[in-house]
Amino acid sequence: MYLRVGGRQSDVARELGVSQSVISRLASRHRTTGRVRDRPRSGYLRTYALRHRYATATQLQAQLRDVRGTRVSRQTIRNRLHRFGLNARRPVQVTPLTPRHRSERLQWAQDHVTWTMQHWSTVLSTDECRLHHHHLPLHQR
Repeated sequence: MYLRVGGRQSDVARELGVSQSVISRLASRHRTTGRVRDRPRSGYLRTYALRHRYATATQLQAQLRDVRGTRVSRQTIRNRLHRFGLNARRPVQVTPLTPRHRSERLQWAQDHVTWTMQHWSTVLSTDECRLHHHHLPLHQR
């Protein structure tokens, strides 16, 4: 409104506490579309990312370009996914269990199934952290 009556973008920016480029971009958008808000989005990126949890930003970028004709940077995709609460994670590297491991686990469970709370109270759970007793390592991960 202030710009319509001859106000300067820099004055509006100062009054609102934003940069002049923000006001310039919004004024330009208003001139071309008649509105300053972003257009509603389809939700395609979020839906596709939820269905393909291991897709990278590069793969999502290619999908958007090929299917929707939308060109956006990988960083924009990461920013949007972060806003949706979808953050990149590396899969945990674990050693696969061998048949021997499985049988030993089963045997251990069967040996301890009848333990009482008194038996379990003597067990020290370390959560696989390092312990030192008199400066000698007792357990190392």
